[in-house]
Amino acid sequence: MKMKLFVAVLMLVQLLWATVEVEDKPGGLSNVTQITEANINSTMFSNEVVFLNFYADWCHFSRRLVPIFEHAATQLKLEFPEPGKVQLGRVDCVKEPALADLYDIKKFPTLRLFYRGQPVRREYRGLRTTEALVKFVKSQLRSKIFEFKDPDDLVRIDPKRRAVIAYISDTDSLDYGIYQMMADRFKNDCDFYLRIGDYMEHEKFPKKLPALVFRPDIARTHGQDELYGGSLSDPWQVEPWILDKCVPLVREVNFANVEELIEERLPLLLLFHLPEDVPSIKDFKSIVEMQLADQRRQFNFVTVDGWKFEHSVKHMGLSAKDLPIIAIDSLKFMYPFPKFSDMYIPGKLKQFMQDYSSNQTAVNVKVIEQKTKDAKDAPSLPVSTFKELGPSKHRYSLLHDEL
Repeated sequence: MKMKLFVAVLMLVQLLWATVEVEDKPGGLSNVTQITEANINSTMFSNEVVFLNFYADWCHFSRRLVPIFEHAATQLKLEFPEPGKVQLGRVDCVKEPALADLYDIKKFPTLRLFYRGQPVRREYRGLRTTEALVKFVKSQLRSKIFEFKDPDDLVRIDPKRRAVIAYISDTDSLDYGIYQMMADRFKNDCDFYLRIGDYMEHEKFPKKLPALVFRPDIARTHGQDELYGGSLSDPWQVEPWILDKCVPLVREVNFANVEELIEERLPLLLLFHLPEDVPSIKDFKSIVEMQLADQRRQFNFVTVDGWKFEHSVKHMGLSAKDLPIIAIDSLKFMYPFPKFSDMYIPGKLKQFMQDYSSNQTAVNVKVIEQKTKDAKDAPSLPVSTFKELGPSKHRYSLLHDEL
């Protein structure tokens, strides 16, 4: 009984101490630090995890988030009272436009997490509840590097996940520090594995140390292991290589990541497939990688579970029995590729995309629209269903209303 009372008193003392640590909330005390250009660097590099709320006072959703963010900060302070562990902060984007530009803020509120001073690539887009925010921050508190001793141990790698594997001689090296930094930044995109030690005779062991190897999601692609050819001591070489590998050319879309994808504002080249149709997925990925990689800045390439996104399939006047289906979604209209098997004809898919880009598809759209006016039963052009899955006006104040 005395022990329970002691713990309760201790928690109360911690709560009181936490509420007087930061006095930056007008009219009261706060566990959330007000971030400015003057203190952002010191805050970033003096805390293991920094979770920032980019907001505007005029934004209704920003105002609603204030007490929730405060409660999350207080709870995290109780769970991690030691200095330098976790800090929640807020950035007034009206008063700090340079910081808003630096982090490419397009909507309010935007929630971004930084681990050991490095931004985690994906922003937080989950539920705005105290419990959800606390859970997310805690999930990011550790660097996700899995250590192994023998190359044979790598059989445990999930074949549905992309992985980066490092072979480094010791933890005091610059190579190790840079690899850890990359794992922090891309831990939500790839799994990271590490062997510390000298060279060993093994058929799967790299011939030279340090070494970096990328293993694709072999259950869903025809890809093979790739050895990094640059310097592991140069982050300016390592980061773009890992970005290219961990954020693949062809991405799998689900309801958890579709908002992020739509926010990039590029037309989508979509493969709608049955869940078990792995061969079509692998073939589509290979064809895109071999023939369409130069279109990366003009299109997003994605695979879509045709059952989960059945509404989009039906919107094109098609059904599950028509899968697999390829289509372009311009984020205004949808343009089905005439015949899936034509994907295997070299240049056919690229020509379809070039026709779209050169407005030949738009000309066909006008013809369809005119026929629709002339005949009530004529086919109409399917309207995009993916546009509605982007950042919602019912959840954010958008700086740009139209995609």
